[in-house]
Amino acid sequence: MNKKLQPTVLAIALAASFGAQAATVYKIENIDEFYKVNGTINNSRSGFGATLNNSGDVLGGASGTFAPLLSEDDQNRLNNNRVDVSLTQLATNASNSSINPTRVVKLIPQSNNSVFEFDTNNLPAFIKIFDETITRDGRDVATIDSFAFDVSDTGVIVGTTSSAAYAVDDPDQSDDNSDKDDPFYVYDYSQRAMVIDNGVIKTFAPEFSTYGGLSGITAINDNGLVVGYASTGIEHDSKTRIDSNCLDTYKDAIPLQVCAAGFTDGSRRNTAVQYYLHAFSWEYSNGELTNPKDLGILTSPISDTDADSYNSIALDVNNNGIAVGRSKTFRDQKKEFRYRLDVATVFKDGKLVDLMDHSEDNWRYSSANAINDNNLVVGFMEKSISGFYRKKFFVYDAMSEDTTLTFPNDFSSNESDFASNAKSINDKNQVVGSIEVDSQKVDFGRRTHGFIYEHSAQSFNDINDLLTCESKGYIKTGTEWKKYQVEATGGNEQKISYDADITVVDASKIAEDGTIIATALVTVPRVKTRWVDDKGNEVTSTTEGAVEELVVDSNGDPVFDTNASGEPITEQIPRAVILKPTDGEACKVVEEDSINYKQERQGAGFGFGALLLATAGLFARRFRR
Repeated sequence: MNKKLQPTVLAIALAASFGAQAATVYKIENIDEFYKVNGTINNSRSGFGATLNNSGDVLGGASGTFAPLLSEDDQNRLNNNRVDVSLTQLATNASNSSINPTRVVKLIPQSNNSVFEFDTNNLPAFIKIFDETITRDGRDVATIDSFAFDVSDTGVIVGTTSSAAYAVDDPDQSDDNSDKDDPFYVYDYSQRAMVIDNGVIKTFAPEFSTYGGLSGITAINDNGLVVGYASTGIEHDSKTRIDSNCLDTYKDAIPLQVCAAGFTDGSRRNTAVQYYLHAFSWEYSNGELTNPKDLGILTSPISDTDADSYNSIALDVNNNGIAVGRSKTFRDQKKEFRYRLDVATVFKDGKLVDLMDHSEDNWRYSSANAINDNNLVVGFMEKSISGFYRKKFFVYDAMSEDTTLTFPNDFSSNESDFASNAKSINDKNQVVGSIEVDSQKVDFGRRTHGFIYEHSAQSFNDINDLLTCESKGYIKTGTEWKKYQVEATGGNEQKISYDADITVVDASKIAEDGTIIATALVTVPRVKTRWVDDKGNEVTSTTEGAVEELVVDSNGDPVFDTNASGEPITEQIPRAVILKPTDGEACKVVEEDSINYKQERQGAGFGFGALLLATAGLFARRFRR
């Protein structure tokens, strides 16, 4: 464990001499007295921040759902240990995993994403979309995948949802088919625009809905204008595969719904149908969507046999009716495969504004993610920096006569190579998102922290540097702050003790009062699971029909997973966190490794300022892998 240090008198004096502007301090609202972050629903492995409004409604998402395979007794065992235990995602059958190539088309599908809202006590509450029709071992199986993307100030939630899965008979009833009595499981659609208004849930099919179609609503403004996307046709190669496989070769063996949605069955397989998508807007009122408008796309396919995807998507809309998102186009309108790219796009006054500077050969993929009522747009542009492609967040004035983007500096006075992505901007021009914090130049794997950028003041902060000590897992003992020690007893009288650890890794949206919905990594013990057959015998994960279950001791207590030395293992799991501005003080505890880390990351080029920031503890410490 690294020694904790308080900031030196010298560091405080240096900070004062530079006249550093005081930033807003934040505390995590959904954390209890045991330093447990209540950031996902029961029986889900992970949680993430989704969206919020200015009326106090806060929404999150849960992924890795395994509720159908945990009994009420199982859940009580976990809750009674008062530890936010994490489980590997429990699959209904091992064949759901890519490690098992056996038949997957007859397995009960399982939900991977759910929507929840925080109640008045800041506790997650599951939002039920549809009634389920599939049961296993007497328990409902969750099969619905749903996402919430925005919520209006009047509480109208918009997003996407799948249908519930249900069983259909095997079309091959010949004697040669040994599992003809086992049904297939199908969805009517995998993704459809969804509105939840005062608890009433409605879905809206796209005009082109062959094989279910695709549609989604990503944002809603105060006037009831909603934007998103809808399918307008089927991609060329996808149509060819369906005609050849689903309507011909497999028509007597695989239900059309299963084949079009994509399946694997030994040597038989088909890729899921792919659609052309266009950005759309609608008007929402009293449970109905009216006045659909295709917002268009910047280009069209090269030819009738072009195999590429051609999509445009609207991701946000402001109260002035200006939408933003991204669209497929070609560099300099050179309609060749090698020049295709997706670019940040503004949908304004019936026209599409391409935010790509096509003269910049080292710029490629980009997206406009959000817009405020001052018509300021934020998003990211992926461009080459020191030989590596990095996303860099931008700010753009949608009322500008040109398409010049502003790329704010982050941790330095010059452009850094830390990839960043802006997710939200409020009307005070406060921007939140995520930024990398590792110095090693690699294409993948750099850790991220949530950030807040004050555009008007051009000030940039790692959100972790603005948290109170309690919100970072510290407890005050006398005059000193120390990490809270989480202690738990597992099965077979295992004892485990570890530091509470909370690191904000992404910020999704910021309200006008500064409230932020974000995602944090928290440290939890890992619980052991095993694979068993239908008789309860332990088998390998690749055994057909194998099920993953919780390992408990003779008293029914869950057993912690251990390393080769027999020591319990902890891991970091994402949780949704609500960050509220507070009059409290930002945590001044500094760790030795964070000083070394900042010196290593910033280098000599930062000079005296780097020493000041590292010593004053304005950057978050590294979290353990």
